[in-house]
Amino acid sequence: MKTRIFITALLMLITYSCTDWCRLTSDDKDWVLDEYKSLNYLENDTKTIKVKIDTQFGANFNNEHFFYPKGKEWGKSTFYIRDSLYWILINSSACQNKGGILVFTNTKFNHYDHPVAVFSYYKDSVTNNTSSILGKEYKNCFVYQDSTYIKNLTFVKNYGIVKIEFRDGYKLELIP
Repeated sequence: MKTRIFITALLMLITYSCTDWCRLTSDDKDWVLDEYKSLNYLENDTKTIKVKIDTQFGANFNNEHFFYPKGKEWGKSTFYIRDSLYWILINSSACQNKGGILVFTNTKFNHYDHPVAVFSYYKDSVTNNTSSILGKEYKNCFVYQDSTYIKNLTFVKNYGIVKIEFRDGYKLELIP
């Protein structure tokens, strides 16, 4: 019995030591909102609201090759806006230059199943886009538009979404 436990533990140790793990760097984490529990936004130019931020980290394990499995860490920040009618997910993965911003809506037919808009960003991009929002200037902004839901979504590393305006006129701007 002790021999079986020893052999099992030894095989697990050998398998784990042969695994190629991609670990999140501090730069990877800067793309998600790890250091925030909530953010304050100006809603429709009239009132201040606090949006709760939920950030999670995890790892995926890919066993394509039996003797050399691969794994990578990931992070995601989600927040709900407009009385949970919409929620947004920002993700970042280790060993990948690309991340994403996904917009979901809770409609009669959707129920958060699939994103209604997906926007990609590249971590090593220098966009040279500058936005001034509520008196603060943000550099290297990623600015997106969507024909159905999003009129303007401005995303900045370390700040997250600094401005979002929906096609129906609803708008949030990050309060500095």
